[in-house]
Amino acid sequence: MKTFQQWSRLAVAGILAMSASLALAGAKEEVDQAEDARYNAMIAGDVAGFDAMLGDEFVYHQPSGKAVPKKEYVEALRSGAIKLKKAERYGVTINTFGDFATAMGSTRVDAELNGEAKQLDLRYLNVWARRDGRWQLVARQSAYKPK
Repeated sequence: MKTFQQWSRLAVAGILAMSASLALAGAKEEVDQAEDARYNAMIAGDVAGFDAMLGDEFVYHQPSGKAVPKKEYVEALRSGAIKLKKAERYGVTINTFGDFATAMGSTRVDAELNGEAKQLDLRYLNVWARRDGRWQLVARQSAYKPK
């Protein structure tokens, strides 16, 4: 038979485990919302909002193999070299590691790249960092899906 003190410890441990689980679920939801917000900013042409979502060290390793730093990627959106018409994320798995998170999945994108219409189906890995209470994208890598 357990003593009151043992039951109390078990109850506290259970409450702490539930709190940690809720915090983890909350962080995953926040990253999921940040993923959507990034695409929405790109579709809307909200350059300032998009820029704020990227960490200063952001680099996009594109399907072409080119590594594009934040400044160049934001400028491509500003200049119209990149125009997103539509983006649909699917099969996404988000994992959190304290103030860092990864989002891995696929995206179907209708875009205009340097004036050429493109329909892409990409696999991607995004790395997010929580800073000052908000999530910033610090690295992205995507690849064309095999046909």
